[in-house]
Amino acid sequence: MGWNSASNGTMAAMKGVNVEIMGQSLTVASDGGDDYVRELARAVDAKIREIRGGGTQAVSSIHLAILAALNFADELERLRLEHQALVERIEAMNKRLSAAIDGTSA
Repeated sequence: MGWNSASNGTMAAMKGVNVEIMGQSLTVASDGGDDYVRELARAVDAKIREIRGGGTQAVSSIHLAILAALNFADELERLRLEHQALVERIEAMNKRLSAAIDGTSA
């Protein structure tokens, strides 16, 4: 999936979707569906509000956006590591199962 600001001229290949984050209207170009894009924008806005309401000192919008990006990156990395561990576990189970089947077939 690709993302761009609609103002940089890339809208020919991607559809522009209007969203609101931090009270700012923004048109983003995405090859995802409108509902999906709006749901992601709501998640970003909610994360920023969570950070803002969590006792963070008064910070600029850019700092809030960076903190939200770091939160999402942390969540993504944790999920990536969890996914990799599950894949490795499944592969190990698959090898044991294959060995058990081969052992009973012989």
